[in-house]
Order: sequence, then C-alpha cells, then structure tokens
Amino acid sequence: MDGSLASKSSRLTWMLWTLLMLAGCALPQDSSPPQQAYLLEVGAFTPPPARRSSHKILLVTVSKEAAGFDSNRIAYTRESPKLDYYKDSVWSDTPAKMLLPILVRAFESSGAFKAVVSPPSPALADVRVDVDVIRLQQEFMTRPSQVRFITRLKVVEMKSGHVLETRLFEAIAPAPSENAAGAARAANAVVQQVLSEMVPFALRALS
Repeated sequence: MDGSLASKSSRLTWMLWTLLMLAGCALPQDSSPPQQAYLLEVGAFTPPPARRSSHKILLVTVSKEAAGFDSNRIAYTRESPKLDYYKDSVWSDTPAKMLLPILVRAFESSGAFKAVVSPPSPALADVRVDVDVIRLQQEFMTRPSQVRFITRLKVVEMKSGHVLETRLFEAIAPAPSENAAGAARAANAVVQQVLSEMVPFALRALS
C-alpha cells in the first residue's frame, strides 16, 4: 500500500514538473537585443593652465536638469517643440551625472585650486561652480543632423553667497551618423566645446 502511494506521488510530481516546463515554454520570450549604453567623454581635454594657484577649494555641482533631459534617455527632435527618445539606446546615466566628473577633472587640470570636490564631499569649499543642464538633443531639422548642448554656469562665493558671474553656454556639432551612435559622438564634441569656454570663464570670475 505504501509503495503504491509512493509511486502515485512520484508520478504526480513528474506531471507537475512537466506542466510547469510546458507552461514556461509557452510564455512569450523577449528576443529584443539589450539597449546600447553610451558615455559622455571628452578624451584628453586640458584647459589652459592657470597662472597661479588660488589655494582655494572649489566645489563643483551640476544642480539641475531641465524637464525632458532628467533621465538617461537619448533625446532627439524632428520638429520643435516635440521631443522623442531612442528606444534601443540610452546614456549610461543622466547627462548631469555624467557631466559632473568631467567638470571636476577639467577644473583640477587647470591647476588653479588647492582641491576640486563635488557633493557629497565634506570639504569646506571657498567657492562653488553650479552648472544646469538645459538641453542636450539631436536635431533632425538639418542634414546632417546636429546635436545642441545648452548649459548655464554660476560662480558663487561660499562665505558671502554672492554670485560672482553667471552665463549661458551653447554649442552645436554635426552628427557623423543619423542614429544614437552619431548623437553620442556629437554630444561629446559639444561638451568639449562648452568646456573650452566654461572653464576659462569661471577662472576669470574667480581671479
């Protein structure tokens, strides 16, 4: 009797496993390729060296991203003001988060400061540079398409809270191809263009 029950139990277990496997095979499978992720990089960009070090600590922040550019989606437009995004390609992080270490390295390379830090560093900074990402998009209204980067920089004295300078920067570069890869390459070009103007501007404001 016990052997018969054990045999029935074994057959029932086998049937259940078979049903589960069949059910799993019947489920729709996602055969779409994984999303391609792209980085913002500026290569060996080096700003003009400062004449002398200020011996100050600089805090760099990227504080805001405009609506539509506050995610890791790669934005493009075919007609303003409509904004679209690539489905199979993304940035590796939000534009602001990718831009922050680039800015820190650029200001460090200038040799103008005792140290360059970013949040949430506990260092007590003397001056601060705030950067807002306003727009980073590929535009298909021209051929070839182009990438536009708009950002705002503000230089602040930490002790008094006084705004020393503020300025809007904009750069445009043609995309080498009409896809997300072309957008990423052109984006790196426009970021480098903006850095070449932004860093000297901030250093003059702090001199």
